[in-house]
Amino acid sequence: MMDERVMRDLNRAFPTPDPEKHRYIIEKEGFGYALYDSRPDAEKPGEWVTVPVAKFSFHDGEQVWQLSWMPPQGRWQKYGRYFDIETATLIVKADPAGNFMGAISPLAYLKQTKKDGE
Repeated sequence: MMDERVMRDLNRAFPTPDPEKHRYIIEKEGFGYALYDSRPDAEKPGEWVTVPVAKFSFHDGEQVWQLSWMPPQGRWQKYGRYFDIETATLIVKADPAGNFMGAISPLAYLKQTKKDGE
């Protein structure tokens, strides 16, 4: 039941902007839910590049959501803890430090490659 609610909430928070050019993918991973950004590959027509954006994990004992981000090293890193998933999704969208979709995220490389290819 919780899985369905969380997937629904995350899909509402991160709707697909343009199915032909940009998609958000949400997957259940272990004890958490991962958010990925997917865009057409500029170098390989017909293929998509998918990069991790954020991971939301619920800690039952403490009743908090752990928000994580993916640095260039390729391992999820803890970002913060929040009492509800709505706050965690707002943090990802606002991205105050640029970790999720900003300058130091894996998505920055994808955006730069897209700019170079345009």
